[in-house]
Amino acid sequence: MTSLPTSALLKQTVLAEYPQVEYGRGVYLYDDQGHQYLDGASGAMTASIGHGVAEVADAIRAQAATVAFTYRTQFTNAPAERLAARIAAHAPDDLDYAFFVNSGSEATEYAIRTAVGYWRERGLPAKTKVLSRAVSYHGMTMGALSMSGHDARRPDYGNLLHPFPVAPPAHAWRYAEAGETEAGYCSRTIAEFEAAVRAEDLDTIAAVIVEPIVGAAGGALVPPAGYLSALREMCDRLGILMIADEVITGFGRTGDWFACGSDDVVPDVLVFGKGVSGGYAAVAGALLRRHVVEAFAAGSGVAPFGHTFSGNPLGAATCLAVLDVLERDAVLENVRRRGRQLEAGLRQLAQAHPRMADVRGRGLLWGFEFTAEAGTTRAPDPARQTATAFTELCSRHGLIVYPAGIAPLNNAILITPPLTITESEIADLLDRLGRALEQMESAW
Repeated sequence: MTSLPTSALLKQTVLAEYPQVEYGRGVYLYDDQGHQYLDGASGAMTASIGHGVAEVADAIRAQAATVAFTYRTQFTNAPAERLAARIAAHAPDDLDYAFFVNSGSEATEYAIRTAVGYWRERGLPAKTKVLSRAVSYHGMTMGALSMSGHDARRPDYGNLLHPFPVAPPAHAWRYAEAGETEAGYCSRTIAEFEAAVRAEDLDTIAAVIVEPIVGAAGGALVPPAGYLSALREMCDRLGILMIADEVITGFGRTGDWFACGSDDVVPDVLVFGKGVSGGYAAVAGALLRRHVVEAFAAGSGVAPFGHTFSGNPLGAATCLAVLDVLERDAVLENVRRRGRQLEAGLRQLAQAHPRMADVRGRGLLWGFEFTAEAGTTRAPDPARQTATAFTELCSRHGLIVYPAGIAPLNNAILITPPLTITESEIADLLDRLGRALEQMESAW
């Protein structure tokens, strides 16, 4: 007879025994056995200002004592109004309007409905397809996963997923041809992207969606210089909306408020989540450019519908307190300083451990891959589940990292600590990582 878990709480790995977290302070978490873990993944790129920040807890308590919930079609509320204005003020150009949901998956689904609705308002109802990339991740709900090039997570829905067209990834280390320059690779990849769009019939394409830096599906894949601006030009020329999925990269993770802004690119819809609440509440959302909102205002007058908890005052007040910390404590400058330190340390470790390859990233969003042999791009046998095994090994050394990688390779690691991490804590992270690498190498 098959064993069943003893806990009523169903776990991701059904029969696994997870440590039970007791509390968190800054970048450290502590379980109920007294073990300390450095949160080198911010959970899932989420705990951006660290754990146990008293002023955020105070803001949550104060708002809960005032009013915790109102429904968006019956009332607006001051925290949500202030939050929308503050986020828009940090966003590129005329991304002036925010709509709030509860998760990154819901936010990318909202972006789908916004793109389809925009073209319907413009009298082009056949434009319903959203084109994504072969290595990408946009969420676990049906529409979001339909857009995602993350084969390891797609089987949940079987054949229920929509067959959204898929464009090539942007990952020069693995996909550039011999002798190809970065500029040449960028031009070729954009040309292949456009070919994929045209193959689906331009009259049916509503939008393309890209992560400025691919997170969970690839492990911090940074596109070649000029890629995002070339993609923006392509969208404008072909009459397609551009959606930037900044659920991971937004709110300081890369050292800028939004990663696309550092490339001087303004998407038509910008999706955010994770860091906006620092993990203290389930909040995400989308920013819309002025011309997108104008289409709804001039047409039906109705924006795409939301969810029960969209724009609730408790979540909004939580995010406002997180933004206070980010702004007051110059956290983005800390990200840039500590990012340089982390990059240098990772590159030093890669020199000592030659199967640790292609260190890549920006700010405090870094990744690398394991290779089967030094000096090649050949991944270890997928059956080894290298990233998962290394993640478990790091946990035994008191370090939380995030397994990633192009399915089915499962050979990449994300290092994404809280944005408030200090110089000495980066050194601690690198020391724990180095010890895990040494043990990994000795057992290879």
